[in-house]
Amino acid sequence: MNIHRIHPALLDMTYIHEVDWTAGLQDFQWYYWVNQASVNYPEGRVFEVAMLKVSEKYILRNIINSLRKHNDEVIHMEGINPGYPKYVKMIVKGNVEVSTRYLAQSMGLIEAYAYYSNGIEHWGFITLNPKDADQFITSVSHYGKVLNAKLRALNINNSFNAGSLRLESLLNPSEYRILMYAFRRGFFNVPRSINVSELSSELKLSKSTIDRYLRSSLGKILKVIINNNEVTPSPQPVTGDS
Repeated sequence: MNIHRIHPALLDMTYIHEVDWTAGLQDFQWYYWVNQASVNYPEGRVFEVAMLKVSEKYILRNIINSLRKHNDEVIHMEGINPGYPKYVKMIVKGNVEVSTRYLAQSMGLIEAYAYYSNGIEHWGFITLNPKDADQFITSVSHYGKVLNAKLRALNINNSFNAGSLRLESLLNPSEYRILMYAFRRGFFNVPRSINVSELSSELKLSKSTIDRYLRSSLGKILKVIINNNEVTPSPQPVTGDS
């Protein structure tokens, strides 16, 4: 078996998703950042745990109406501060048929971040093969307009030096175990030696669980890499409002 050297890169993309709930909300000031996300493959649904910031009540109403119009279900919604601008915790269930997240995963990309602002979606994906990123951009263009897409190399050797945290300290035990198992079994080889379904069978875990742990662990590693390369991280909610 040929082992290929891994050259990870970050695909940073801004996108108007014309068939999703975000596209019709470009005339309002709002911000929505995804804290956690997962794909339920058997049900064909995607889930987002997110924080929404709106400056006016009518904007919140328009966002909820747009979600419903596109058959997305708000499972939970909770305001965390009085008055406006308001921060709202949300859990949203959507359909994989129009999911950028699902399309990226099906092409071997790993989500690093996702946030939406005034009708424009901002995505970051880790890829080990530039051709996968090119294919993804081509495919996602069928569902909307890609405003900008940049592929930036991630230099892991320079970012993780002798003074850096060991992975055992950076990750929790489940993240570390699944990431190392997937790595050793060839999940990150190009081409892959094993897929998510096969990992699921060998580890006796669901595909969504494996996907969640891989994205979580790689997201933590990516934050270290990006911070060391002085890349501005995605904005975070104002904790003093909670």
